[in-house]
Amino acid sequence: MVDGKQIRMQHQDPGDTDGDRANPWTVLRKEEKFACPHFSVRSDTVTHGSGLPRTYNSVRMKSFGVIIVPIDDEGCTTLIGQYRYVLDRFTWEVPGGGCEPDREPSESAKNELSEETGYRADNWLRLFDASLSPGSTDGCAQCFVAWGLHSGAPHPEPEERLVQRRVPFAEALSMALSGEISNFPSVTLLLGIQIKLVRGELPADLVLLLQQHPR
Repeated sequence: MVDGKQIRMQHQDPGDTDGDRANPWTVLRKEEKFACPHFSVRSDTVTHGSGLPRTYNSVRMKSFGVIIVPIDDEGCTTLIGQYRYVLDRFTWEVPGGGCEPDREPSESAKNELSEETGYRADNWLRLFDASLSPGSTDGCAQCFVAWGLHSGAPHPEPEERLVQRRVPFAEALSMALSGEISNFPSVTLLLGIQIKLVRGELPADLVLLLQQHPR
């Protein structure tokens, strides 16, 4: 009920594969306003359905993201803390970085994990891909969980001043739910792992690690 009026939700017929899934956008003109090695900004002229032409501004990424939740032999994960310039604050996130379109995502994920944590992993599982903000950017992240870890020395890029924080997986979940971890791909991946754990959709050896309760 809203203002005394009942709102009826419309449910799409599961058998209906057209209709609402059809592309309603017509691009009349594409115009690049700015470009750098990492992304471009476009200001296109479009119409939606039978509507009038209007401007649609968007950010188009030249690479995509990879993020990783590493799980060690005690059921802990390692978070990465850094001061984010755009947010103007310190944040906790899972390890991750960018991947060029012509590069294998799993190899980029391995490199990012090694750079930021020093870990190498025997086992990798790609859980899903996540769109970041589809109304304004085509940026996406491929989401991995890694286990069977071997320690090493991290070697971040020169402009990365990183802090590591090793916590039980359950504590990382609590940080995501409380907002202490606010990076959206990190939150999505942590919760996704937990949901797949509850559903019994993870490998048995990973399940055993996640169900531990380290002191």
